[in-house]
Amino acid sequence: METEELTIGRVHHGRNIRRTRIEKNMNQEGLSELVHLSQPAVSKYEKMRVIDDEMLQRFARALNVPFDYLKTLEEDAQTVVFENITNNGNAGTNANIGFVDEVGEDNRVNNFNPIDKITELYERLLKEKDEKYAALERRLQHIEQSLQK
Repeated sequence: METEELTIGRVHHGRNIRRTRIEKNMNQEGLSELVHLSQPAVSKYEKMRVIDDEMLQRFARALNVPFDYLKTLEEDAQTVVFENITNNGNAGTNANIGFVDEVGEDNRVNNFNPIDKITELYERLLKEKDEKYAALERRLQHIEQSLQK
């Protein structure tokens, strides 16, 4: 598989690997053992903007995160927490973004999906950006009108 250059956003595969490794309290030495590379090779990969899909898949398995997380995470993205799912008391190998229990004001447990919360935040930020642009447009029109007088 070949990796196409991502032109949308600011994706840096190596920084995504480094960021995930650090979030999991892992050093390059530990990661190098999991991907069967030397520590200097891991360091080299962490500096690469684009990494081929096969190697990125190896890092995703070693870091126990979805492949798409490493492939598409933009540099300014918010942190996403991955939890290991356990089966019969044994640590699972699949990382999932699960539903989170939250205790409401009425002391009832509410389940919510973190992706829904992220989407809600993103939409709110887009709305604020649009409002800001509209306000700037109005100010610009006002300035242009005052200059024409």
